[in-house]
Amino acid sequence: MNPAPLINDAMLAYAQACEDAASLADLELIWRARMRELGFAFAALGGHVDPLHPDRTTYVFCDYPGEWLAHFSTQRYHLIDPVYRAVEAGWSDFLWNDPDFSDALPWRQRRILAEARECGLRFGRTHALAPTLYLAASSSLVSECLDVDPAAYATAKLVNVITHHRAALLCAPQRPEIPELRPRERQCLELCAHGRTDAEIARELAISIATVRRHIESARARFGVSSRLQAALRAQLSGQIEP
Repeated sequence: MNPAPLINDAMLAYAQACEDAASLADLELIWRARMRELGFAFAALGGHVDPLHPDRTTYVFCDYPGEWLAHFSTQRYHLIDPVYRAVEAGWSDFLWNDPDFSDALPWRQRRILAEARECGLRFGRTHALAPTLYLAASSSLVSECLDVDPAAYATAKLVNVITHHRAALLCAPQRPEIPELRPRERQCLELCAHGRTDAEIARELAISIATVRRHIESARARFGVSSRLQAALRAQLSGQIEP
């Protein structure tokens, strides 16, 4: 019997819901609901930072017990977390109780895993994700028993990849829209950039000097800069006038 394909109507609908999410908060609600549907007790997704205080360039979605999150943040465990460090060292998909992973850990990192178990984070599995800007990222899925349905895990991994991609886009600095200059604004600014005086531009375009100054001032205001030189530079960089 062939396994059900991962890219099915439900996955496509989930991907569309992620694309429609207008904020990280909206996206996290969608993701949390899907993790619950897949049967995971706890899940975490995002950058390797303090989960309670991520900076603007990354995000953390996490429904771990509040007691553990507060302790993790207070102790600044994100700086030495064994799961984070393993992903950054090249581990792409691993179980927390795999002896190959846990036995080689120094005592302090083993203690972090032990403290996590005391808070209910027992049977975890982590997979790496693409970095968010300059930060490593991963997802961890925690179940109530060691045996996890392989299909559920495979689906959750794909869900996390889709969610992470959308979250990274929402975290990325928004590039301001480049305003479109009007034809006369472009003409005046281009001649200005080429060293023409206002009087010379007026004669060449057969308009008044006051009109030349009004068009250049309008272009400056449109770009939100303080001088006509800056406006000309913006117009050149955006390809609206010739250098």
